[in-house]
Amino acid sequence: MAAFNDPKAVKVLTTVCPSGYPHSIVCGSLRAVSPDMLIVGEILMKSSSSNMKKNDKAAILVVTGLTSFVVNVKAKERVSKGPMLDGMNEALAAMKLKANAVWVFEPTSVYDQSANPAAGKKIA
Repeated sequence: MAAFNDPKAVKVLTTVCPSGYPHSIVCGSLRAVSPDMLIVGEILMKSSSSNMKKNDKAAILVVTGLTSFVVNVKAKERVSKGPMLDGMNEALAAMKLKANAVWVFEPTSVYDQSANPAAGKKIA
């Protein structure tokens, strides 16, 4: 969870388009709320949002230095109003960004992708 909440970490969301190709974007707003919930602000995510509405499976990669994890996730819901969105937008205001919604994800598996002999090992 620390890596997902590290503001210096690179976080990438990968969805799959209807024709079967991966679509990856950097998501600086991605946060681990708990071990079983990840969230990301929908900022300029037209293709990714469209993909997740059709296919709820995605992957999230987080990288800090030589440490890296990939989490396979299921998109549970898109929150377009309320305290969760308000909280996300409060955090994004410092960067002069605003989310239209918050995507909520449930992790389904976690893999170590670090630059070490454990790379590719399922850890959760």
